[in-house]
Amino acid sequence: MPVKAGERLDPEATKARILKAAAEVFGRRGIHATGINEIVEAAGASKLTIYKNFGSKDGLVEAVLADRTQRVRAWHNEAVEQAPPGRDQILAVFDLIASWYAEAGFRGCAMMNAATEDRGQDGAPRRLAREHLAFYRELFERLLKGAGAHDPERTARQLVVVLEGATLISAVDQDPGLGAEARAIVETLLASAL
Repeated sequence: MPVKAGERLDPEATKARILKAAAEVFGRRGIHATGINEIVEAAGASKLTIYKNFGSKDGLVEAVLADRTQRVRAWHNEAVEQAPPGRDQILAVFDLIASWYAEAGFRGCAMMNAATEDRGQDGAPRRLAREHLAFYRELFERLLKGAGAHDPERTARQLVVVLEGATLISAVDQDPGLGAEARAIVETLLASAL
């Protein structure tokens, strides 16, 4: 990817370009299978620039995952805010993931994929994956309380299991239809929880 005129002078544009390229390569090949030279080539940036911005490959991995987390949270919060209060807000999350499963190149959840590559370590990928799951639990628990659920904490955990399980199976089987199946399961859960 050639560097655009003026980007060499804009550190934020350079950093964003590196993050985008690294996310694509890590997503396609995996974190451990990707060498820094692949990121250099994909981002059109030197090793020095990458290390200057991120410190190390681990620092780059953490930055990619943190950026992804921010974007995913904003994506879900926007969908929830646009839906009518109550059960429709919860279903909006599952409608959103169903559309995500149908996207070309869908590879599953970057957080969970990275955490499984952490190889028993307790590094940034696992920490960020735990925070990612906590975000979903807290989001669902808040929405369930607002909808008058009997046991919002338990139901929120169940919704996270459905969401992450469907995401994993959809990625492995390359089956975008699992989004509709996950939504049907959620409708059943909500019928008994509300």
